[in-house]
Amino acid sequence: MQRFFHILSGALLALLFSCFPGGFVVEGGHVDQAGWIPEATLTNNAPYQVVCPDQEELQRRQQLKEEGQAVPKEPAIKLISPAAYGGGCEQTASSSVYYLLHLFPATPPMDAHYALGLAVQKLEGDTMINIKTWHETHYYSLLGHVRVFKIKGDVIRFEQKEGKRER
Repeated sequence: MQRFFHILSGALLALLFSCFPGGFVVEGGHVDQAGWIPEATLTNNAPYQVVCPDQEELQRRQQLKEEGQAVPKEPAIKLISPAAYGGGCEQTASSSVYYLLHLFPATPPMDAHYALGLAVQKLEGDTMINIKTWHETHYYSLLGHVRVFKIKGDVIRFEQKEGKRER
């Protein structure tokens, strides 16, 4: 009888903690509702440029920081014309909600506009095009699960006449 109790306890503990480390160690989980929305932002043929992080400027700023010099506050970006853009500058952002015991939302709800805004504000762009979205579910055993809305796309900045753009 005692042996049966130990086996049952071990099986329950294994079941309880089987998903637990996956939430901390592995990014991903169950993915569903993937989508691709290339026409999500209508540019109406307005001239724009793709905003990309500038790795050389980031390295230069790191050297300035190590030397104790002042580092510029604006983001390290470069603007690329759509004709010259070949990809590789996609930005990703997310919004999530945690469900305690798989039933009760313990954090504010997911917000797609918030996720989009995070990606665009990071590079001080105007909007995003070529948007891909998906949901992920990260399970944390009996503790609950997290639903994550992820968005990925190209951040753009509309061209303005001289003197109109101030940030």
